[in-house]
Amino acid sequence: MNFPRSLRTRFTIQTGGAIVSLVVVFAIITILAVSLHLYDAAASDAYSVYSGLKQAHGETLVAIVHEYTRPVDPHIWIIRGHHVVLHSPNASPYPQGPLIPGLVRNPLSFRLVKNTAQATYVVNWPLKPDLDLLGDLVLSMAIVGVAAAAGGVLLGRWTTHRVLEPVKRMTRSVEIMLKTNQFLPVENPSRTNDEFSQLAGLLSQLVQTLEARWQRDRTLLADAAHQLRTPLEVIRGNLDILRNWDTIDRSTEQESLVAIDRAVSEMIALVGDLLTLEHVRNEGLAQLNAYPLQTLLEDACEDAKALDSSLHIVLEGTTQENIKIHEPFARRALWAVLENAVKYSPQGGRIEISVLTDGELCGIAIRDYGPGIPAQDIPNIFTRFYRGQNGRGKSGTGLGLSIADALMRSQKGHITVAPSDQGTTFTLWFLRESPYSP
Repeated sequence: MNFPRSLRTRFTIQTGGAIVSLVVVFAIITILAVSLHLYDAAASDAYSVYSGLKQAHGETLVAIVHEYTRPVDPHIWIIRGHHVVLHSPNASPYPQGPLIPGLVRNPLSFRLVKNTAQATYVVNWPLKPDLDLLGDLVLSMAIVGVAAAAGGVLLGRWTTHRVLEPVKRMTRSVEIMLKTNQFLPVENPSRTNDEFSQLAGLLSQLVQTLEARWQRDRTLLADAAHQLRTPLEVIRGNLDILRNWDTIDRSTEQESLVAIDRAVSEMIALVGDLLTLEHVRNEGLAQLNAYPLQTLLEDACEDAKALDSSLHIVLEGTTQENIKIHEPFARRALWAVLENAVKYSPQGGRIEISVLTDGELCGIAIRDYGPGIPAQDIPNIFTRFYRGQNGRGKSGTGLGLSIADALMRSQKGHITVAPSDQGTTFTLWFLRESPYSP
């Protein structure tokens, strides 16, 4: 059965396991290296004993051989004609096993066999001291391994605690948001610009974006409900009148139907504008293409004249500029500003359209000679459903400038406004296609 493990537990186990593995590998390599060194040392020492025996003769040779009395001393045999003529006191009368150089089991030793014309020299160098040393080394390594395992677990637990503490803080922040149903800043777990600090910053930006969208959706819902209330009440009131169709005259019936139709048209326009606004804001940047500015201006003038034939729509000069736009969005934004200018222009008034340039930007300036915009209304003119002092009583949904602003931003452009005592000038700034484009 698989039990879920936290990252802290898994990291602790992995850290401890990694440290223990390193210690074990190091111990094995060390023991092998020491064993090879001791084996080579035993072979070298055995050869040194043989060299001393070979150079000695007579009583000197006997004296040397009889010095080796301890079990840990070399065991020596000198053989002539298959007979042992001399052996050390610590050795058996005859060497056990075949006279082949190498390891001897009992007792464990390294055997050196040298044949000369006079005799055969056999030297067994005991390896028990070396084995005792290796045993002590293995015991030391085992103790070190256990200590390393314990230290690795503690170190892994401490390290993972330090590493995962920022994650716990961020998790705690998200849990609080879920419990309180509020968007709160994510706690920054580190004062340095490390990965967790960057993650906390991105989460905070995400939360702020979600909060802004949530607030916008709430405001949209509240504003839409408020704006829809009036036409719905008009429809309901007139439906109450039409229910008494057998007692009302023909003219009253027609007036009610016209009022219902007008209310439905307002609702359709409002819903359409809201959908357009949300679509633009959710889609992000639009695909831009080069388009002749003069064509756009001429079409805009024709559209404005169709709105109110009494107005004087003046297009000042001509231009050969090309701008980078999303054509439907650009036309919709320009139409919204022109419609606003026509709405606030007096009967028989004048609207001037001109072209401005500013570095890589090209602007379409639309000036009307209406009542202007009060200074206190300027910061809110692009807010949805906002109506300033001069806009009260005017027809429309109150979304035209908001839609124009969103459409311009989606094309990497913007709108500026310059009020005056004699009207207002709105300028739509687009990216120029030349000479700055490659």
